[in-house]
Amino acid sequence: MSDLLWDDVKQWFDPVGNGSAPDVIVADTTLAHWQLVFDLIRSRGWLCRCERGDRETAVPESAADLFAAEDREERTLLTVWPDPDLEWMVRPWAVEEILSDVDLYQIQGQERLDAFCRFLRTLGDALRKDVFVYGEGDNIYPPMMTYGAAVGRVAFLAGPW
Repeated sequence: MSDLLWDDVKQWFDPVGNGSAPDVIVADTTLAHWQLVFDLIRSRGWLCRCERGDRETAVPESAADLFAAEDREERTLLTVWPDPDLEWMVRPWAVEEILSDVDLYQIQGQERLDAFCRFLRTLGDALRKDVFVYGEGDNIYPPMMTYGAAVGRVAFLAGPW
C-alpha cells in the first residue's frame, strides 16, 4: 500500500515549476544520529561517495571522522543511493541537523514516489526521528511532507496545488 498517491501530489513534484531538489531535513540531531546514518548506509549496502571541496575522498569510517576539525574548512558532500534510481545528497554542515536533498527528476510517477517514501521511512525509523521534506530552499515555511516516526507513516501536508 502506498503512503501517498501520485495523482494527489504530482503538482508538487514538478521539477520545472517547483525547483528540482527539495530539502530533506532531520532536526535536532547529535553525532550519535549521524553515526546511525553511517550504520544505515553500511547495513543496507547503499552506494555512497564523499567529496570534500572539489575532490573525491574515501567515505569516512565514522561520523566523528566526518566532523573532524581539520576537515571543516572544505565543504563536504555525501552522495548516497538508497535506491539505484534515487540520489540522496547529504550536506554535513552541522552536527545539529541532517541537511540533504533529493532530485525531483528521479521521483516521477507512483513507483518512484513509493521508493522515496520507503527511503523516508527507513531513515526516520533508523534515527527514531521525524523527517521533513520542504520545497527547494523553502525550509522557513511549513514542510510539504513528513515522515512521522511516532505514527510510522509519510504524510503529505501541503494540500492541493
